[in-house]
Amino acid sequence: MMETPQVDPSRMRSDPDRVQVIALSRVKKQLRFPLTRGPIRLSMLGPAGSVSSRWGVKTSTQGDAYVYCRDASGTGRPLPKVSLHASGRNHISITPGTQTVPDADHRFADAWTRPEIEDETIASFSLLFPPYRHMHPPHNMGAKDELLLLGSSKRIVVVGLYVTDSAVDVSHSMPTFRLGKLPLPPSEVLHVVAWKEEADADLLDQIRGAMAAMTAAQLRVDVGCHMICLHGYRGPNSAYMMPVPILHIHER
Repeated sequence: MMETPQVDPSRMRSDPDRVQVIALSRVKKQLRFPLTRGPIRLSMLGPAGSVSSRWGVKTSTQGDAYVYCRDASGTGRPLPKVSLHASGRNHISITPGTQTVPDADHRFADAWTRPEIEDETIASFSLLFPPYRHMHPPHNMGAKDELLLLGSSKRIVVVGLYVTDSAVDVSHSMPTFRLGKLPLPPSEVLHVVAWKEEADADLLDQIRGAMAAMTAAQLRVDVGCHMICLHGYRGPNSAYMMPVPILHIHER
C-alpha cells in the first residue's frame, strides 16, 4: 500500500480560481493531460492530508461511461454508481443500504437523458466536492495512479462529465483543468473537466439540512465515518451528486 503523499497544501501557492492537480503514479511515469485512457482515479486533497471520498471514471467498449465511488470496495458496503449510457439515458444506482428514501424498493434514482448541445456544451453529470471542511481524516491511498485535486476552503470543486461527438470540444466560461478525454465507441468522447466555483448558499443549506435530518435509524450505519450523497439537477438533464462525509458517534 502507498501512504497518503507527504504534501502540505498550506505550503502550496493555491490559485483561488483554478483547479490544481497532483498526479501520483505507481510507476513514476509522467502523466499527460488530458488523459486518454481510463480509469481516471481522483479525490480532493485538503489540509494535513485529509481527503474526500475517492472516485473513478471509466468507459466501456459499448460506449457507456461510469462514475463510481471507490471508498468501500471489498468491504461489502454498497457503493453509489452513475451510469451514462450510449443510448443517452443516464441514472444513479441506489443499492440497498444507500437510498435516502425510506422503504424505497427500486435500485435507481430518477433517470435523465443527455442534454442537447446548443450555444455551449452542458455536463451530463457533475461530481461536486464541497469546501474541504467536509473531509475524511487522512488514510492510505491505493497503490494505483491517483489524481489529487487541491481543495478550497470557500469554493466547490466540480468535476464535470461531457459526452460529445469526437469533433466537438467543450467550451466553458471558467478556468478549467482538462483531466481526461476518453473515447466512447464508436464515435463519441467523454470529457472529464474540473473547475472551481463559488459555493452556492442554497446548496450549502441543503447539505446542512440533509445532515441535520439524518438519524442513525435512517442511515443504518455503525459508529464511524460514513458518507451521504446529495443528488439533484443543475439544469435540464444536467444532474449532480455531492458526497458529504459524516461522523456517526454512538450516543449512550
